[in-house]
Amino acid sequence: METALYAICPFCRTRQDVPEGQSATGVICAKCHRRFSMRRPEPAQAAAAPILRFERPHGAFERPTLVERSFETVDRPGVAPSVTMAPAAPASQVAAAAAAAAAASPVTDLEEETGPPILAEPDAAEELAAAAALRAIKSQLAAEPAPSRLPAPGAAKARRIGVMLSKGGVGKTTTAVNLAAGLAALGRRVLLIDADTQGQCAFALGVTPAKGLAEFVEGSADADTALLPARENLWLLGGGKGLAGLKRLISRKDFGGERTLDDALAALDARFDVIVVDSAPGWDALTVNVLFYVHEVLAPVALEAMSLQGFSEFLRSFAAVSRYRPELSLAYIVPTFLDKRVRGPAALADELAALYPDRICPPVRYNAKLSEAPAQGRTIFEFAPRSPGAKDYHALARRVAAGAREGE
Repeated sequence: METALYAICPFCRTRQDVPEGQSATGVICAKCHRRFSMRRPEPAQAAAAPILRFERPHGAFERPTLVERSFETVDRPGVAPSVTMAPAAPASQVAAAAAAAAAASPVTDLEEETGPPILAEPDAAEELAAAAALRAIKSQLAAEPAPSRLPAPGAAKARRIGVMLSKGGVGKTTTAVNLAAGLAALGRRVLLIDADTQGQCAFALGVTPAKGLAEFVEGSADADTALLPARENLWLLGGGKGLAGLKRLISRKDFGGERTLDDALAALDARFDVIVVDSAPGWDALTVNVLFYVHEVLAPVALEAMSLQGFSEFLRSFAAVSRYRPELSLAYIVPTFLDKRVRGPAALADELAALYPDRICPPVRYNAKLSEAPAQGRTIFEFAPRSPGAKDYHALARRVAAGAREGE
């Protein structure tokens, strides 16, 4: 004969009889038709008749658990006393006593027992309201302006230096990157602007800007978005293929196209001490814009015949622009690729020094480390700080920094 137990559904709170064989596999409520599990009391804990009580879970995803409590017989006014069974009582007597207790005691008897509170089902409207409030908080946080990554504005205006030559392969990008890094190491706040569609300055510094010069001039990106901190005291305004569209924008202007860069970048002067512009080889609308923006020109000249020819052509074009900008000056001439093992480069360096005694800078010696450093995304000072190239560019940075003090 099977022993009958009784249980209370944790979902609808309905009391029902449970056959002995069904208690181990789970119980399906006769009213709400939901399945719940139950556990028999341990024999060692049967000093008093156990009352099986199922409570609603208190965690978010917990399942109903069985709580066993043993109670003494207590007389209450208007309430039948609870049934106390001996451990050795036959199963038939247990079933009969359980049925009598179920008929005499209402469900509220068990509810009156002291225990954890029963949590109500979550309200869908409250959940929607909470989610809406969280979205509002997130939108407010997103709307708060982020702190600027740019240096604070100062009283003085930045020096604008263009690294330019119409001939390619003379070391313009190498000179621009390492000059900017050298000035930053001397404590100057430096902005490096890449005005070349190849965008090699970012590659040489090992960074990948999302926006750059083209987006900043066109107005689709502000300074905090377009200017990328590359090193301590050094920021980058990257170039790349987007500059091809900027060239078309400049060419379509009816008037004032040559001052497009000057108009867009003038607001950055108060934030930096030096602005170095790496210009592309050749001669186009963007090159003219660079000449109408910078105040000083640094011309790297490779010590070989074709580079000298390109320097001669650049001087003619530079003179044509200088008529409209008398404040523009060819301030520095930097001989590059000096190889002392060959007689020719040293002789050309001496001739340049004789032609421009007040503008010539110490030459940059040929050094394989200068071509290896960009592949690692590092400046020459980081890649090979004791190399001849690092010493030469450090001397160039000191010369340019000293030129500012002499001109002030």
